[in-house]
Amino acid sequence: MKLHLYRFLMFILKPFVRPVLFLRRRKGLETKDAKRKGERFGFASVKRPNKKIVWFNAASVGESNSIIPVIDEILKKAPDCFVLVTTTTVTAAENMAKKLSGKNAVHQFLPVDRRAYVDRFFEYWKPSVGFFVDSDFWPNLILSAKDHNVPLVLLNGRVSNKSFAKWKENLQFIKPLASAFEFTFGKSDDDCKKLSVMGFKNPVCVGNLKYGVPPLSFDKTEFKNLSDQIGKRHMFVVSSTHPGEEELCLSAFMIVKKRFPDVLMVIAPRHPARGEEIKSLVETNGLKAVLRSCGAKITKDLDVYIADTMGELGLFYNLSEVAFVGGSLVKWGGHNPMEPARLHNAVLSGKYVHNFQETYDLLKAEKAVVIVEDDKDFASKIKGFFENPDVQKDYMSRAFYVAEREADVLSRVMDKLDPVLKLHLLG
Repeated sequence: MKLHLYRFLMFILKPFVRPVLFLRRRKGLETKDAKRKGERFGFASVKRPNKKIVWFNAASVGESNSIIPVIDEILKKAPDCFVLVTTTTVTAAENMAKKLSGKNAVHQFLPVDRRAYVDRFFEYWKPSVGFFVDSDFWPNLILSAKDHNVPLVLLNGRVSNKSFAKWKENLQFIKPLASAFEFTFGKSDDDCKKLSVMGFKNPVCVGNLKYGVPPLSFDKTEFKNLSDQIGKRHMFVVSSTHPGEEELCLSAFMIVKKRFPDVLMVIAPRHPARGEEIKSLVETNGLKAVLRSCGAKITKDLDVYIADTMGELGLFYNLSEVAFVGGSLVKWGGHNPMEPARLHNAVLSGKYVHNFQETYDLLKAEKAVVIVEDDKDFASKIKGFFENPDVQKDYMSRAFYVAEREADVLSRVMDKLDPVLKLHLLG
């Protein structure tokens, strides 16, 4: 698609924006907060402080989590600045509300990519610099930033093989967007090569920001409560699952349960709003399930505990020693395996991990991750860990080693960002 055609289509599709947002809201994919609905049309819900604005745009939870250490470092170097973080998902918004609390920072939803909406956004916020995280390339947003003289930086730039093949066939579309970026930092040498072909200026590899995120935190009181409820039962965590994946996990669980009748599975879906849906699925299979959001306890006869809350993965990774990272048994592309690895878990995953291929390659090189093919293989690997604790501990140790080794990325990123900060914030 040509860039001018995209912009024209977004212009004429205005009548459909509100109905689409309404349908997404009914599915829990948009905010229901009346005060914040206008953010998707470029209307701010908070007053702009009279300070230089440092803007970060991150697609969802993983990307927004990865920038928190960067935000902290920038606010140390430039304490008179104010940080604005935009995301598109409700879960990321809820997560950012917690992570940005107490900082000179605020979260807003990213406007829908229509020129009128993004122009309104820039006219109000007037960022001194904008950081795009990962590969969230919204054409009208990027071109409007350029029109409003907002210098842009691509941070943690990532391009999957599938996306790269698409962009290579549409260089006339991506190159005008790429040229709007003043600095480009890729997460790997391979990503930098792809970004260069796409027209980004002098990409520099600094490593993957997601490796530099501190270990997920957890509430120690809740840890003690749940630990007492679980006792000495066998358990494993299934995190960041997507539709169609829970069925496979349940199938594996039922196979494991035949060998270990006391086994407990914790499911932490990628979108907590799906909790009731997953509970019904579990009960349809003749198993007992409860929702954490309802305050239910883990009883001896409970099969599946559904962690349908935000910001508590650290709690469940700390409770468990075995974690399956979802989005990988279905063709979603996987999620970050370093999170459970840094909390001493043996890590399992499906084979669809293209969104985190580099990360999985690092783990595979050290034999620090188990890739399962299907539900039966999944069950076999879980039973193997339970039957051979020493093997499980070896995987836990190797995964932790890799995660800790890669965690120094923040210092490298901040070193490379120093010229950016001096040019746009400290001058």
